[in-house]
Amino acid sequence: MHALVAASALLLSVVAVESASAANPLGIAWKNVTNVHLYGKPTGMLIAGRCNRNDPAFQAARQKGAEVLAYINPIARPDHFVCALDTQFYMNDIGQVPLWPYPTYGQRSAWANTRMTDIRAGSDWADYVVSYVERLMREGKVDGVFVDSVGVRPWSSLAEWNSWPLAEKNAYAKGNIDLMRRLDARRRAIKPSFIIVNNNVWEAGNIKALEGERYVDGVVLEHPKPLSPWHVKYANRPFGNLGHRRVLVIANTRADAQAWAKVPGVTHVSDQKTSQYKHPNAPAVSFQRLNDR
Repeated sequence: MHALVAASALLLSVVAVESASAANPLGIAWKNVTNVHLYGKPTGMLIAGRCNRNDPAFQAARQKGAEVLAYINPIARPDHFVCALDTQFYMNDIGQVPLWPYPTYGQRSAWANTRMTDIRAGSDWADYVVSYVERLMREGKVDGVFVDSVGVRPWSSLAEWNSWPLAEKNAYAKGNIDLMRRLDARRRAIKPSFIIVNNNVWEAGNIKALEGERYVDGVVLEHPKPLSPWHVKYANRPFGNLGHRRVLVIANTRADAQAWAKVPGVTHVSDQKTSQYKHPNAPAVSFQRLNDR
C-alpha cells in the first residue's frame, strides 16, 4: 500500500512538472486577423499590430479566453505616417516625439526609416508612454502590452551599439529600466492583472540591467537559435512577482516551437518567421492549463 501511494505521488509530481513546462500557443497579427479566431481559447495569446488593435476579432478571441497584447515600440519613432492608431501612440504627431540626443540630436537609428527616441529616465517621451499605457489599462480592451525592443540595448547593426561610449550605454539601459519601473507601478495601482512583456533581454556582456526584470511579467525571445543554451537558461528566470508570468518564444520553425514549448519557464510559443508576422499561423502547440488563472 505504501509503495502504491509513493508511486502515485511520484507520478503526480512528474505530471505536474510536465504541465509546468508545456507552453501555449502565441499568435502574432501585425497586419490582419486571419487565423486569430484559432487562438480564442483560455491560455491562448495574441499580439495585435500597431494598426489593427481595434478589430473586433481580437475582442471575440478575448471573450473566449485568449489574452490580447497591444504592440508598442517606445524605442523607435517612424519617419513617416503609418496609420492613425500608430500616430496616437507617437504623441498624435510623429514630429513632436523627442529623439535620442546622442551623439547629436536625432542621429541614432535602430532600423531604416526610424529615429531612436529619447528614452532617458524622466524624459517627456517616457512620461507620454506611461500615460498612454495607463489609458490602455483603464480602457480594458487589451490584457497587456508587448513592449518591443525595450531592454538592455538595441541589437540591430544600424544602431551601431559597439561605438557608443559607456556613459551613453548606461543612460540607455537606465532609461529602459525606469520606463518599466513606472509602467509596473501604474499597473499595480490601476490593474494588477495587466500583462507587461518586453521584446528583449536585460543583460548583454558587461552591460547588465537586471533590475528591469523585476518590473515585467517576462520577456519575448525572438527567433533564438534552436534550444540555445543561453536562452534556455534565461527563459527560466523568475521576472516579476504579480503571479502571471509570461515568457514568449517566437521560434524559427514549427518543430522549434514545439521544442521550446517543453523548456522550463516558457509559457507561450509561436512558429512565425518575421515574414509571417502579417497574421498567425495555425497554433503550433495545443492549449495547456495555466495555474495562474
